[in-house]
Amino acid sequence: MTEVHFGTSGSTGESKLIVRSEEQLQQDAAGLVRAFPEIWASAPTVVASIRPEHMYGALWRVRAPAIAGSKVDPIVAFSVEELIAARKQYGSFLFVTTPSFLEKALLHDDFSSLRGAFVAVVISGAPLRKETALQVHAVVGVCPLEIYGSTETGTVAWRRRVDGDDCQLMDGVEARRTEDGRLEVVSPYAMTSPFVMNDLVEFVSPRRFQLLGRADRQVKILEKYVSLGAIESAFSAHPFVERVRVEAFGDGVPRLGALIVLSRAGVAELVRGTFAGLCGRFREDLRDAVGDHAFPRRIRFVREFPSNEQGKTTVAAVRAALGAWCREPVVTDWRLSGNELKAKFVFPPDTECFSGHFPGFPILPGVAQLYFLRHFAKQAFRDFPDVATYRKLKFQKIVLPSREIELEVVRRDSEFTFAFKGETGNCSSGIVTETQK
Repeated sequence: MTEVHFGTSGSTGESKLIVRSEEQLQQDAAGLVRAFPEIWASAPTVVASIRPEHMYGALWRVRAPAIAGSKVDPIVAFSVEELIAARKQYGSFLFVTTPSFLEKALLHDDFSSLRGAFVAVVISGAPLRKETALQVHAVVGVCPLEIYGSTETGTVAWRRRVDGDDCQLMDGVEARRTEDGRLEVVSPYAMTSPFVMNDLVEFVSPRRFQLLGRADRQVKILEKYVSLGAIESAFSAHPFVERVRVEAFGDGVPRLGALIVLSRAGVAELVRGTFAGLCGRFREDLRDAVGDHAFPRRIRFVREFPSNEQGKTTVAAVRAALGAWCREPVVTDWRLSGNELKAKFVFPPDTECFSGHFPGFPILPGVAQLYFLRHFAKQAFRDFPDVATYRKLKFQKIVLPSREIELEVVRRDSEFTFAFKGETGNCSSGIVTETQK
């Protein structure tokens, strides 16, 4: 029996080896083709933003297309521009992607031009927010097909949010709810069967269930166990919060930290105030719901959650973001079109990089401008260099706290030009290229 080895880190960031048989993978892929004949009937070309070496890619980029007689575009599509090019080449296609790609694509000015291009949009690897699924449906006319499973179990279930929140078990897969609320799967595709997953579920019928969150998200803080999911639920109900992720961090004595993507109301509140003031507002508003012992000791407001190639936000990535040397400015506008990013920021007066620069008259240091140039340009352009050379740098006007500035980044061939702009013109500008080894 031929074995196939996969390396997976799940949400923890800790790598582990999963061994599957070639026969299991082929059976899983054949089941996907049988389950969704409306997708495969026309043998659409598969375009993907994922790589084939992970389980999700192995099924949807390699084995299922081969069974259905579909071609696969060899390029990994990292941008909306590449999808537009694929439409010109194929007319329509099956797009296999991740939640994080769709979150970013919805902010792209040209994403709506792909309406009619997708035979289907398939996602897996991480939870997709219902708001994102419905927004994708509204913008491009196709609601993502969400595939639920894991490297250990293979494909377990699926759903489309326009039809509701229930997950439908795949044919040939059986499942039940354990006494502690987790999903136990009996499947010919699984590494071991039965296999108990770490997802909490509630069955609504013998073959339909709803996902209720993770069972392994409890930590001990000050001798008390707290539920990270419950804290996230309390924050999510606040009108200033769009998304939140809570994790324990720090060596020795663990502390709780929260990454928060603010809602429009939250952004407006922070623009008018300070980080400390908004954190104090959350503490006051959520005192009863969260409690002092479980309230996050560190809160970082971010434009988006960090994610890996599989679209997952790992524990390690959250902890790294919580430990960043300087808090992000407030992003008040974000527009990405083609090779151009235009974003507007406000740096609250208690942003760390103002400290000591200068006492009594704080201004944003040039090194901080270059740090946030790279930080945000990497979110827009995957090829923005990690190790860069900066040319024609000019620092012309100062950047003050609580003043809105605009960052403009333009990709031109193998280089990027940038400018931070204030009300009276460029504050800084330059050209960025990859450092040649």
